Amino acid sequence: MTLRRVLAVVGLVAVAAAVLVGLATAGTATRQQQVEITFHSLAKTFVLVPLTSGPIRRDSGTYSSCCWTQRFYTRDGQSIEIDDPTVTMKGKRGTFIWHERLTFVDINNGYDVATGSWTIVRGTGAYTHLHGHGREAAVDKNNVEVAVQDQGLVSLGR
Repeated sequence: MTLRRVLAVVGLVAVAAAVLVGLATAGTATRQQQVEITFHSLAKTFVLVPLTSGPIRRDSGTYSSCCWTQRFYTRDGQSIEIDDPTVTMKGKRGTFIWHERLTFVDINNGYDVATGSWTIVRGTGAYTHLHGHGREAAVDKNNVEVAVQDQGLVSLGR
């Protein structure tokens, strides 16, 4: 065998090994799935809807929140309230818990708007290895949520 053929065979083997290693690591990567969660505050219910394909399926159930830490500040002359509750969602497929950080601004006549972020801290059932984070937007009237929508990215992994 000539040196040129030996180098060509070694090159092909190296390329094949690199492709196989790439495929093996790609198979273990955790893929993120976009989800949306809407809340109905008077009924204390939620609906989780997957927006992209993946292992998380539609679910619904009840929710509760606790451990609110309210702080009041003035930014650029505007009064704001910052809260960081823990929210527990108990669905048909399992339970997941996330921690939020919300910023509320009074916009007059009893209305507040809030934006915030959330991070999943643990889960059970189908959500045992759930990880994720996202954003929230809400409108309140006299401390009752009028509309709340959360969207984010989640994944199942160890």
